[in-house]
Amino acid sequence: QRIMKDIDHKLSHDVVETAVAHNVKTIKLERLANIRSTTRTSRKNNHSLHNWSFYRLAQFIEYKAKLAGIAVEHVNPAYTSQTCPVCGHVHHANDRNYTCKCGFHIHRDILGAMNICNSTEYVGDSNIRHTA
Repeated sequence: QRIMKDIDHKLSHDVVETAVAHNVKTIKLERLANIRSTTRTSRKNNHSLHNWSFYRLAQFIEYKAKLAGIAVEHVNPAYTSQTCPVCGHVHHANDRNYTCKCGFHIHRDILGAMNICNSTEYVGDSNIRHTA
């Protein structure tokens, strides 16, 4: 647990330091509520899923960003890796690659990050449960 906490501190420091270096005003994070109950489980990923400290990492990013004067917003992760940013078409990616009927092609994790970055839906911070 100490090692994982240390890693979370280092990761959150790196995220905020990168945001400061690039003059970022807002860090957007996925709202990962109930992720353990909604994620497919298997023997292969059970251990990593239940030891993943996503909540603590988000808390560390939030407090370090606040110290740096950077806002943190949580967005709804639904369909972020399935929605084309060019035409808005929603469909599943094949394996790790996303190819849309309009010709847009990208890795689905990068697609998700792009859609989160461009999201206008604000779900709220970790202490307030509302939608806008």
